[in-house]
Amino acid sequence: MTQANRKYFEHDTANVPGALNPSLRQGAGHGVPAVLGHARRLTAPARKPAASRIATALPRLRDALFAAADAERDQGLAFLFLPVAMGAGAGLFYMASTNPSSALLAAGFVISLLLAALSGRHHLTTARAATYAAAICAGALAADLEVSGGPILLDSDVTTTISGTVEAREFDAAGRVRYLIRLQSTADPQIRRPPLRVRLTARSAHEPVAVSAMISGRARLSAPSGPVIPGGYDFAFRAFIDGIGAHGYFYRAPQQQPSVLDQDTAATGNVQPFKDGLRRMREHISQRIRTVLPGDPGGIAAALAVSDRRGISQPTVEALRATGLAHILAISGLHMALAAGTLYVGIRKSLAVFPGLVEALPVKKFAAVGAIITATAYLLISGGSVSTQRAWIMLTVMLVAVLADRPALTMRNVALAAIVIILVSPSAVVGPGFQMSFAATAALISAYALISRRSRENTQIQGAVNRRSRLAGGMMVLAKGLVGLAITSLVAGFATGLFSAHHFHRVATGGLLANLLAMPLVTLVVMPAGLVAMLLMPLGLDAWPLQLMGQGLGAVVAVANYVQALGGDVSVGQIPLQSTLIAGTGFVILILLRSWLRLAGLVLIGAGFALATPLFADAAPDILISEKGGLVGLVDQAGLASNAARPSDFVFSQWQTAMRGVPHRPPAAVPQLIADTRPDPEMPQHGGVLDRLLMSAAAQPSRFHCASRGVCTAIHANAVVVAIDDAALIGAACDRADLVVVSIPVYLGACRSGATLVTSRTLRRTGSLAISVGQGNAAPPEPLPWLQKSRKRASLQIEAALQGVIRPWTIQRYFDWRTGVYDVPR
Repeated sequence: MTQANRKYFEHDTANVPGALNPSLRQGAGHGVPAVLGHARRLTAPARKPAASRIATALPRLRDALFAAADAERDQGLAFLFLPVAMGAGAGLFYMASTNPSSALLAAGFVISLLLAALSGRHHLTTARAATYAAAICAGALAADLEVSGGPILLDSDVTTTISGTVEAREFDAAGRVRYLIRLQSTADPQIRRPPLRVRLTARSAHEPVAVSAMISGRARLSAPSGPVIPGGYDFAFRAFIDGIGAHGYFYRAPQQQPSVLDQDTAATGNVQPFKDGLRRMREHISQRIRTVLPGDPGGIAAALAVSDRRGISQPTVEALRATGLAHILAISGLHMALAAGTLYVGIRKSLAVFPGLVEALPVKKFAAVGAIITATAYLLISGGSVSTQRAWIMLTVMLVAVLADRPALTMRNVALAAIVIILVSPSAVVGPGFQMSFAATAALISAYALISRRSRENTQIQGAVNRRSRLAGGMMVLAKGLVGLAITSLVAGFATGLFSAHHFHRVATGGLLANLLAMPLVTLVVMPAGLVAMLLMPLGLDAWPLQLMGQGLGAVVAVANYVQALGGDVSVGQIPLQSTLIAGTGFVILILLRSWLRLAGLVLIGAGFALATPLFADAAPDILISEKGGLVGLVDQAGLASNAARPSDFVFSQWQTAMRGVPHRPPAAVPQLIADTRPDPEMPQHGGVLDRLLMSAAAQPSRFHCASRGVCTAIHANAVVVAIDDAALIGAACDRADLVVVSIPVYLGACRSGATLVTSRTLRRTGSLAISVGQGNAAPPEPLPWLQKSRKRASLQIEAALQGVIRPWTIQRYFDWRTGVYDVPR
């Protein structure tokens, strides 16, 4: 080291810790290496500031994103998102409060297609964006076409005499008959807007009226109900799509009348007789199955064969739902694939006996044609429900791919099947069946594609397994089968769990165990035996395969009861729509993408689940009101109180699941007031009963106190609630309550006292209500606080299920049968 360098080195190390230590200058011990290390650190380049590092990382991240996007485009990702865009268009159409303009949708579709065509390859991003816009418009146009010219829904409940033609009939375990009737006339009174089809139950013993025969009788017709809670399932929409305008029951046994060929039947030519023949065949098959297999096994077998679920007991249905096995009751892709797949494999294995035939002819294609014929026959015999149509389309697309020498089970085929279903039946997009079936199918394809890529990387391990003994190989095959079944159940359970929680407010915690135990029985015993029984039924040789099928179904029911006893399902409450949309978007990204970009889907799924937790979700409402006003519920942590000791199970059970399964708190009867309707001389007329009830309610809040079924009061969340069915009590109720619910139609629109008035007339337009009491409502002063004229009314935030929704399936709510006109708000 020169003298100059030495001076420079000493100057530069003056501030280094230990640099002036004599041991370092003298080179004692390890001092010299330490000094050299300090010198190296001093001469190393300094760390860049954080801003500089971020500026350097951003271009790298951008390049990685573009590289991943290019890799996704090479995998044909653009086509996979077409059904997603079409489904979004259909969903947005049905979610709109009013009908979107058909002309605007058509114009948007044409303009988007032109823009996509003109952009071409020169502006690829613009072309793809325009294509997706056209797909959104196409989904909305398909939905608009589906609802145009839809059926008439009954506007209000009525008792009348009906006559019509029986289109279908079903028998339940108690011997009751449920008829699907095409109405021809009504009398006493005559309905101004008669629905085309009604579904009526005959409870009285009678000789069942044959399909295609004329039927008449006195019946109670009820209008299809809307959502029982805001954000819930709209049953009127489902009835509109199914073409059923009303439901109800016969008061007495219906009568069969001489058949008359109406104009509609004559205009259909041979179509209607063909449909009637299929319905008679389904009925015969159902009766034959339930004759050989009594009880729940026969009812489930009839459901699997012809979609007749009426013979299944309610406890068994609940056990199957609680354990995640209810999907076996709906004829879906699983059943269609098992039925057609069994024949497909059977044909190939049978023809494989003749090697010369296999070498000369495309045996696989023959088997695919046979499977298509089997699936089509299954579609016709089962009744052609929406879920069955969806399963048939998906299976047919995959079998056609086999005929074209293409891979059958691919994501592109699933996307193609989804496109066809959206065009044919766009309303399926907003239903749980479409969402759950495609979610499970796509998730399984994505999962097994990932597993197959990993397995190809382990060929050496596979070779070692192949050299093992036959016993070890057999055990390995069995283990792989069990692992595959577990993976299938786990993936399908997670894929469908999101949509199941949103639609049914429950999650089957024992679903994995139940499916692991039950699905081998369904796959290896139930469906093959059922297929053989259907093939042998015309020959009268179906008894033994049906008995074998019944044994398998009995074991499935035993599995459901066993798993339900271990815990069953968990009520998760009502899931916000935005949570489901965010998590659903993440699910689509996770299963469709193949690069590291799919991890963004996990982030969105986590965000969706987080929004559904009590920390971020809106608080549960304090008060629930049914759409007719006859049932009112008070929600708190202790339970769900109602003004009925035995509330309607149809409404109340859905309230309970939406509120996370809270127990029922029946009303407290006040015996001395049950028969006492005379006014108290010391209290205002008509108010004596209410005041006594309110004094009782003040001592026990958050519970209804009733003098009769139609006179109830409660104090809940410091709000006074009165539910009545007597118009004479409205004035007294308005003076005393913050919320007055009247379950009869009255023309009074508001309380002069400032109380909130809800009547069955207003509920007819708004649908069911969910009410939250404003925070900070102070407890009213004593005594008799509800009589204080100057007291401040409780602040109520009201959410209505159908407020301002004017669609073809809600327009009947605005029809006035007295004047015969629609009173639609402008």
